Amino acid sequence: MLNQLYDWKRFWCLRTGCVDLSDGGYLSDPESQWGALHNPDTVPLTSMAMTPCLVLLGEPGIGKSYEMQQHYERAQTQTAEASDAWLFFDLRDFQTDARFCNKVFENPTFRAWRDGTHHLHLYLDSLDEGLLSITVLATLLISELKTCPISRLSLRIACRTAVWPSILEDGLKSLWGDEAVKVYELVPLRRIDVHAAAQHSGVDAESFLRDIDQKGVVPLAIKPVALSFLLQTYHTKRQLPLTRTALYLDGCRLLCEEHNPSRLASRRMGTLTADQRLAIAARIAAVTVFSNRSAIWIGVDRGDVPEEDVAVRLLASGKERVGGDTFPVSQADIQETLDTGLFSSRGVGRMGWAHQTYAEFLAAHYLQQHHTSLSQIMSLLVHAGDADGKVVPQLQETAAWVAGMVPTVFEEIMKTDAEVLLQS
Repeated sequence: MLNQLYDWKRFWCLRTGCVDLSDGGYLSDPESQWGALHNPDTVPLTSMAMTPCLVLLGEPGIGKSYEMQQHYERAQTQTAEASDAWLFFDLRDFQTDARFCNKVFENPTFRAWRDGTHHLHLYLDSLDEGLLSITVLATLLISELKTCPISRLSLRIACRTAVWPSILEDGLKSLWGDEAVKVYELVPLRRIDVHAAAQHSGVDAESFLRDIDQKGVVPLAIKPVALSFLLQTYHTKRQLPLTRTALYLDGCRLLCEEHNPSRLASRRMGTLTADQRLAIAARIAAVTVFSNRSAIWIGVDRGDVPEEDVAVRLLASGKERVGGDTFPVSQADIQETLDTGLFSSRGVGRMGWAHQTYAEFLAAHYLQQHHTSLSQIMSLLVHAGDADGKVVPQLQETAAWVAGMVPTVFEEIMKTDAEVLLQS
């Protein structure tokens, strides 16, 4: 794991909180004087020790399992109560509900706690993988916990953000109460983390960070999986590729890959290829960027979907193309795409772009891949009633991406709004 390799100190943010990336696109260091003010909702896992029930979310490959394992090992040795009991289970190891119940709830340590008076710290990792084998895992867990003395239980559950089941969250809150259940998400890297990784990898850290800034790919560098790709590229060539577009395309595709070793070994990699996920992500980007939607609603649509959201069902129709082949896009395909490193949580039942730059780049990529006409592209980028042909301010970054991909768009924008391209 990259966390282990580079010994980063990671931080978590309340799912309802805000993450500040004002340090040149890096996480504003919560341990610095100003970073603490910029990121009041962002804390290390050690600061959550008194929370009875913790849900720890994160996108694929961001390092949540390693963080949870490390916290478990540290907390065991540092607890003030010698009588406390500790249990850690990786839910990917259970293929049936019977085996899960036998190994967890019939565990001697668990039974001794249930029948005793001491406190238990229970860690359940990889809930998302457990759900692949045990579809009733969420309801089963709540059913078993209802019979337990939860006032003496500290529960920690780790899961991929996009597949965290709301039924389980509701069940946990019914047991502990809303205030005792906190949902956190693992946040991107700080500048000092990327610097440390570069040093450890044997490259000139200062030159590497300077190249990242110059190429405008900080949004890729703050993700562990994409950072590894950048470091490998830099280590081989002693510089990053000249074109920002090529870097973003490779980086976004990498974030669409499945990197979990156990999923790869068990061939549970989903039904789509990385290129298909990328094509669907580009569709989602085009919809969210050009219709000014801030999130994707993945919960049940009871007519209460916020106006700024787009429901999954509205994204699933028709076909997309990869190479010379087309494939249909279902709601399940949209959900699978949302469960990649391109997306993160926006609250209960909502997913959004992990970084706005991903959306802006992929929206432009979508127009290019679909050979959208010049008139159609300009109608999306320019105010309908603007006689001067100025680009909509919120779309300036997307316009710059499109202009770099489609020469006729570059020429058109240079005629009417060249400042957009000069600032990009």
